[in-house]
Amino acid sequence: MASHIAWAVAALLLVPTTSRGSEWCDRDQPPQQRGAQPTSDKAHEKDSDHKSPPKWWIDPQLRAELAITDAQSAAVDDIWQKSLPKLRDGRGLLEKQEDVLSQMIAADAAEAAITAQIDRVENMRAELAKGRTLMIYRMNKLLTPEQRAKVKAMMDRRDSNRRNPSAR
Repeated sequence: MASHIAWAVAALLLVPTTSRGSEWCDRDQPPQQRGAQPTSDKAHEKDSDHKSPPKWWIDPQLRAELAITDAQSAAVDDIWQKSLPKLRDGRGLLEKQEDVLSQMIAADAAEAAITAQIDRVENMRAELAKGRTLMIYRMNKLLTPEQRAKVKAMMDRRDSNRRNPSAR
């Protein structure tokens, strides 16, 4: 009995943190309400209090800073546009599977069933991370080594500012 309680507590501790991982697939976009699929980036920004950062391959100031050519910008945007729908759909499915897991835990489902659901959630999360990483890899292949270094520095600064808002 004590081991079941320990597992339930451990699973409950994991559930809140798993929803944050679903943001990995689309970190550069503002958070969505579950089940809501915006028809465009503009509609997405209207529905959210969070403004997404500019896309480094489109924003004129960032393009100039990074020396991104028109051809590079178009190619990177093509990769983004092809990847985004799959990542968003996968994120929605992941959130649904996380909800199922939470409901199973709340209903005190059998440990074997919870373990199987955890496997589904984590496999789906891994697939999304892989898809996002491949998208970034494909984008990076289009850049020069100097551009990659500048983009990396830009992303490191952005991540640092997210973690430590007082550093702004």
